[in-house]
Amino acid sequence: MKGNELVWRALADAALTGRRDWSSVADLAHASGTPVSTASLALQRMHDIGATERRRNGGVIAVNPEKILLVLAAWRNLKADEIGRTTLGGATMLIERANGHYALGGSNAAITYVSGASGRNTIATHPTRLVYVKDEPLAHDLPAGDEVIILRMDKRAQLDWYDGYTSRAQTYADLFALPGWQAEEFRRALHRVLFPPESRGQNVEALRG
Repeated sequence: MKGNELVWRALADAALTGRRDWSSVADLAHASGTPVSTASLALQRMHDIGATERRRNGGVIAVNPEKILLVLAAWRNLKADEIGRTTLGGATMLIERANGHYALGGSNAAITYVSGASGRNTIATHPTRLVYVKDEPLAHDLPAGDEVIILRMDKRAQLDWYDGYTSRAQTYADLFALPGWQAEEFRRALHRVLFPPESRGQNVEALRG
C-alpha cells in the first residue's frame, strides 16, 4: 500500500475502535509507519473533505470516520500488493507454511467482525478469498488457481494484525476493491456493523474542545 493509504488506514482503524483524537501529526505518522511529511500530505485530503480537523495545538481529530474509510476504499488497488493466486488447497498449504505469519482478509475477516465469536457466515457465498503473508517466498510453488489472491503484508500490518485477520479498515477497503456481488454483500454487511444508523450524526463537540 502507498503511504497515504497507510495513514488513512491508521486513522480509520483507530476511529472505528474509539480513538479519534491524535496529539500530533507525528503521532499519527508513527502509528501508520510513514514519515511525518507523508502523514501531513495524506491529512490534507481529509481536511479538504471535512473528514478530519486540525487542533490548535497541532493535533488532529477524525470527525467523520466513514468518509476516511470510503476514501481509503476508493484508492485501494489489490493488484499493487498481489504476489500470486492459488486454489483453496494451495491457500491451506500457504497458511501451514506461514506458521502464524499470515492474515486472512476479505470475506473471512468480515465474518469475524459481523458475526463475532459464532463465526457463522450468514451473508453470502464467499467471493475470491484473500490471504496476506509476511514472507513472499512462502507463496512460491503453490497450485495455480483463482480462488485465492495472495497479498504482501506491509510492515505496519505485521505489527498490528496479531489475531490472524486483517483490520476493519483493510477488510472494508479490500472488499470494496473486489469485483462481484458476493464481495459487495460482505462489504454492505460490514458497513452496517461499522456504521449503524444510531451512530450517524454523532456529536464531536467534546473532541474539539
